[in-house]
Amino acid sequence: MISSVKQKGVTLIATLFTLLIITIVGVLAIRVAMTSLNIATNAQVNQFLSQTADTPINQIYTSDLSTMVDLSGAVGYALSDNKVEPGNEYIFCFRPTSTQKFGAAFNVTTLRPPTTKDAKATVADGGASGFCDLTKDFGSKREAVVTQVAVKVPVDPIDLETLPPGVTLGRGSNLTEGAMTPKNMVEQQRIRVTTTAILPSFASDIKAAQACIGKDAATPGYINDNLDKTTAGFTTAADCLSNLGVPVISQVQEFNLQTIFSKTS
Repeated sequence: MISSVKQKGVTLIATLFTLLIITIVGVLAIRVAMTSLNIATNAQVNQFLSQTADTPINQIYTSDLSTMVDLSGAVGYALSDNKVEPGNEYIFCFRPTSTQKFGAAFNVTTLRPPTTKDAKATVADGGASGFCDLTKDFGSKREAVVTQVAVKVPVDPIDLETLPPGVTLGRGSNLTEGAMTPKNMVEQQRIRVTTTAILPSFASDIKAAQACIGKDAATPGYINDNLDKTTAGFTTAADCLSNLGVPVISQVQEFNLQTIFSKTS
């Protein structure tokens, strides 16, 4: 009888040990599955935001430059106003579902960069229409991503040592003639476009997220472009959103606009 009791005790211990191992394996399997799901979700979100942030830049690529550089558009307005007050940022909300012109000047808000790294910008001109509303200004009917666009005329000169050879040459350049620019080119102007794609549905506090990009002239947000030496290291709207845990991607593209006259007869 004593031997029988001991055997039952060993069986109980073995059973409990087996259950413990099964529990540990199950928990590890769940954690691995959750980790894999998070990685897949992050990859999908990253791809989605990247494509959305690239859309306004691609629209500038494919648009008629003659309509982009006139004063009715953000690019032309930036080039003109920069002659009066250089260093400012010209922002507008990318609203592809709207019937208004892409980057229409009447929807542009001019931001002055702050004097300290962690301060917000101040509004030099424009109102609330230049700022995206994270609750409604979505890029499509899916109502997922909001994209803020900033146009800036770079203040710093081009550092040719950091660029690939020939990258600044214009179309029609013929170096065999000893000229760096075509004979019919009369002007070159640089602009830098920064797009910030945001996924507001992940924001735990939508008001705090809205404060990062700004709301109106009285409550502006942070700058979007901090690539000039005068703004290097300054907090951007993307930095603010990222610190809040909001998925965000910022893309930058610099354009070299060239004015070329063609002679026809």
